[in-house]
Amino acid sequence: MKQLKNKSLIVAAYILLSVLFIDCSSGQQVSSTPAEITQAINNSQWIFSANYANPSYGNSMNLTGEYSVRCNKDTLFVALPYFGKLNSPAGALSGNPLDFKSTNINLSKETKKDGGWSITIKPNNPEVQSMNFTFFDNGSAQLNVLMTNRSGISFNGRVMAALSTK
Repeated sequence: MKQLKNKSLIVAAYILLSVLFIDCSSGQQVSSTPAEITQAINNSQWIFSANYANPSYGNSMNLTGEYSVRCNKDTLFVALPYFGKLNSPAGALSGNPLDFKSTNINLSKETKKDGGWSITIKPNNPEVQSMNFTFFDNGSAQLNVLMTNRSGISFNGRVMAALSTK
């Protein structure tokens, strides 16, 4: 019985330290004010930082790495994990379909009545049909990715202002 208590205590301590380490070590978890988020979205210079993945097939999961989408005017930098199902042999390209850079993107923005924004991006990428973001002025965000030959995937995370790279 004593061994079980000791193992439980060790597991609880490990989990607590892991959570603290993840929260403190991630350099991208800096939040932006609502005014900074508004300006970043208006200027199309923002970062979506994903912390939770919800694939169409399989289990949802917390993400512990630095997964993000960075919009810098007409260029999109995507570094997200993909978990899903291949629907067509045409989609059997090598590598991760959500790890790419796209220029000359088609971006549309809409301000939502309840606050926040709906942003749709159609990147110049044969694997991704569209990326639909929902941003809120408190910094929370959602992303739904519609794939061409694979099952879709969604992410939850945060939106923040990107530092200008002039």
